[in-house]
Amino acid sequence: MQRTAWSKAAGSVPSDRLRPAQRPQQAPPKQSKGKGKTQEPSKSKAIRKLESLAEGVRKSSGREKDPKGGCFCQAREHDLSPYAPICRGCGLILCAINLPHYACPHCSAVLLSDIARSSLSVRFDEEISKQVAKEEEEKLRIVQQARDAEGAFPVLPGSATPPVLSNTPSRPAGQTHKILSLNSKTKKYTVSSYTNTPVSSRPASRAESEVEEVHRVAAPPPKVDFVKKTPDRNHPWNNMRMELLYVPVK
Repeated sequence: MQRTAWSKAAGSVPSDRLRPAQRPQQAPPKQSKGKGKTQEPSKSKAIRKLESLAEGVRKSSGREKDPKGGCFCQAREHDLSPYAPICRGCGLILCAINLPHYACPHCSAVLLSDIARSSLSVRFDEEISKQVAKEEEEKLRIVQQARDAEGAFPVLPGSATPPVLSNTPSRPAGQTHKILSLNSKTKKYTVSSYTNTPVSSRPASRAESEVEEVHRVAAPPPKVDFVKKTPDRNHPWNNMRMELLYVPVK
């Protein structure tokens, strides 16, 4: 028997004469950049706001001014600031729009002392913990309401424990509809089927998650507008702000 370069020395089966097919080597799967990192659950708007305030109090020196200019409504349009309600330098009443880690928008004085800054940082941590616990209780309440709405499964005799419902609420299944259409020319009818696929809830887009810009009251003018002319005794009712010409009535 004639031997080839790829046949075995002791092979006598015809299949040994066939050249084995070379299998393409598969490249090892590429590791994603985020492999090994668990995606953190999205935080609520209230928690993000508290964390931003806590970070600002810890990292800022208190001498930075608000880049947006602050607000001079003096708690007339917005609520009074719960963290720094008044400037101890000029006495300006501060609303909630004026953040405590910025300086006073009028006199640029530091609003928080070192002791007040440390105590406010602890207060923020406590508020964040309370808000997280409150949101967890709300989630559990919603899950319990979903379970009550679905109803409990009947317990079979002899079973030890009742079946546990899933934490995720049930989604409506796709509904199939049939439409009967009649052609007026051919006098034939056709039956078409359509299925409504339920759309899963999507996360809020970037435009929806952006914070709405609040109205800020601008600072008063630095100069007081007043009349510089001497009032006329013969015309005490004269408008001193405008040059008027009085014409006698004939």
